[in-house]
Amino acid sequence: MMNQASEAALLQSAIEYAKQAGDLIRGRVGNLGNIQEKKNGSDLVTQVDMLSESFLRGHILKDYSDHWILSEEDNGTLNSYEALQKKGPGLGWIIDPIDGTTNFIHEIPHFAVSIGIVRDQEPFIGVVYNPLTNELFHARKHFGAFRNGEPIQAGKQKQLSEALLAAGFQAEEWGPNSNVLHQMDKLAGTCRNLRMNGAASLDLCWVAMGRLTGFWHNGLHPWDTAAGVLIVREAGGQVTDNHGNSYQLHHDTLVASNGKIHSEFLSGIEI
Repeated sequence: MMNQASEAALLQSAIEYAKQAGDLIRGRVGNLGNIQEKKNGSDLVTQVDMLSESFLRGHILKDYSDHWILSEEDNGTLNSYEALQKKGPGLGWIIDPIDGTTNFIHEIPHFAVSIGIVRDQEPFIGVVYNPLTNELFHARKHFGAFRNGEPIQAGKQKQLSEALLAAGFQAEEWGPNSNVLHQMDKLAGTCRNLRMNGAASLDLCWVAMGRLTGFWHNGLHPWDTAAGVLIVREAGGQVTDNHGNSYQLHHDTLVASNGKIHSEFLSGIEI
């Protein structure tokens, strides 16, 4: 059984890796190298994504050779849940070397390095770092959530009408008649306003600190959520699937909120 000192050391390693990968990314804004499409023209990867991936993987394997790694840029032909299940139990790192690559390409300062550490497939450490704003969010299970070392709490709004919400699209869902568009149409006029920011890990952190009251996204993968979901929960928020079940890394729908509006939020996006 891992003791508290070992957990604290793992957290510090994750923080250092995220900051160093962030330095690498920051130095290459505007110098992207080759840009490739994955699923379509809305799903992109750059040479900087691969450099960040290689950096993180190299340091984790060097320092924690007995841990497994699951990354967005290295899941092969398996879908993300199959890839996660194949990793099995024990300690593992779930990383997204740049969450929000399209924002990065367009020099929009809303992208991040995301690192979640799991024990038997359950996140217990989460780190999300935005290298352009220098905001670092972290959480350790049962120890709270923090932004740049200061404790954070989810927002206090009690009604959907007071809520600032955000939505996200998976690349394959970006098109006419998508579920998210129908959900946004249903919410229009019932909440304070809506945003689409383009980096799920950061949107989750924004829910955790109260910038957003809620966030929903269909079709996310473990590397999008492993860190951010823990940070929301440790900040007093709630994360479920669209049916209200406690969110697990294999779920294909995610709804995060401050907890106080959650039932109304779920009803608001039901289609």
